[in-house]
Amino acid sequence: MEYTLDDGALVAVTKCMKVNSKDSVLIVADNPSKDIGMAIRQRSLEVTDKVRFFNLDLPAYGGRPLKFMPESLTEAIKKATVTFFVAGPAEGELETLRGPFLKLCAQKARHAHMVGVDNKIMTTGMCVDYEKVALVTDRLFNMLINVKEMKVTSPAGTDFIATFNGNMKWIPCSGIVDKVGQWDNLPSGEVFTAPRTFRGRMVIDGTVGDWIEMKYSGKVNYQETPLIIDVEHEIGGSFITKMKCDHKELLADFKAYVNSEPNSSRIGELGLGTNVFLKEIIDNILQDEKFPTVHVAFGDPYHEKTGATWLSDYHIDLLMRKCNVWIDGFQIMDEGKYIKEILG
Repeated sequence: MEYTLDDGALVAVTKCMKVNSKDSVLIVADNPSKDIGMAIRQRSLEVTDKVRFFNLDLPAYGGRPLKFMPESLTEAIKKATVTFFVAGPAEGELETLRGPFLKLCAQKARHAHMVGVDNKIMTTGMCVDYEKVALVTDRLFNMLINVKEMKVTSPAGTDFIATFNGNMKWIPCSGIVDKVGQWDNLPSGEVFTAPRTFRGRMVIDGTVGDWIEMKYSGKVNYQETPLIIDVEHEIGGSFITKMKCDHKELLADFKAYVNSEPNSSRIGELGLGTNVFLKEIIDNILQDEKFPTVHVAFGDPYHEKTGATWLSDYHIDLLMRKCNVWIDGFQIMDEGKYIKEILG
């Protein structure tokens, strides 16, 4: 079955965000995502008459990347109970716009964070059975909550070990956002945490996130030109010790990104995708990190969720294909395929 943009908007509004007649909805888009934002607006108006729409690319806001959040947007967030952020990433806006936006939303809204969403995502990753995604996510979460060690390898050469402790929480993301202060990346389907220690090599042959993704989309084949990163644990965290890539410009941009501040080169997230309906990696991290394999991120550990005691103004996700995963010596994934106990 082929789905439409309108189908994806319907799932986002009614199935994931559970918009009802009492809700006040805020949608934030930009020029590339305007049609998506308008589709979500139309579906929201079928449920509630309280809907506001912002386009960040309007001249009145001063041009991207925005150096601060517009006052009118701040006031709109305070009045909203459901918010959608569908605008694309821009360099520096994690600190000036997206981070503050999330903090305000968490005070009294349910939030859908859809940074970089496109029509393909709206007609694939959004058009799935999120009740089934929730079941798979819950089964994996229950396997991970007390795990002490995880080993990950891949055919491309990834080989690392991460350890965990009770101070950091595993976070299940199923795409069902029905509580005040809750937010999720849509499309959804993952379980993640901030690891206690991390040692080894990652061969990034899938997707690289944030603004680097947009700059190199369609220009770099990561399977042919992977980004290779070595990490070691030291007092104060697990940090990059070595990076290499045959694409010199990409390597330079990535180095600049992870050297932006002391914690931007620190492992902040380790996650496993649980959206088992996804058929391919599409070079968009918003959806690709939900694909059944492993992703990591350098920078902010989503401290407000995981319980990590440190933070960063940066966060860049990286995806590895066809991962093998063992938890405390027990294999739960074989080249991207979950065991039957997780799939049900």
